[in-house]
Amino acid sequence: MKLIRECATAVLAAGAVAVVLAPPAGAATDYQLTPIPPIGTVYANNIVTLGVTVGPVPVGADASTPVLVTVTEPDGDVHTSSVSLTLGLGTVATRLHEDGRYTARFEFDPPGGNRAEATVQFDAVPSPLSLS
Repeated sequence: MKLIRECATAVLAAGAVAVVLAPPAGAATDYQLTPIPPIGTVYANNIVTLGVTVGPVPVGADASTPVLVTVTEPDGDVHTSSVSLTLGLGTVATRLHEDGRYTARFEFDPPGGNRAEATVQFDAVPSPLSLS
């Protein structure tokens, strides 16, 4: 009889340890943002495309959450755009007003996951078509 009680106690203790160490139900997903800077030479007074990938590919409510892109110009002006995702990929066209270093900050804050951020910098050179 003592052996049965000891075995039952050991089973209950093992079950309690398993419950304590198990990951919480519905744990938030950790997303990774990968910014895609403009390809090639970037000219001022032009429109460029910036891209972002989100991994793992968001599903459910997370998939319909846009990525916010904040572009800071060399003179400090700031533009914010919203990027819709398709299978974890999105692009946005943005106008560059002047030459110099630009900073694009990407933010993804889904309801079922943890907030993710990434930043990319790129340079714009004076346009060869400029009349000034």
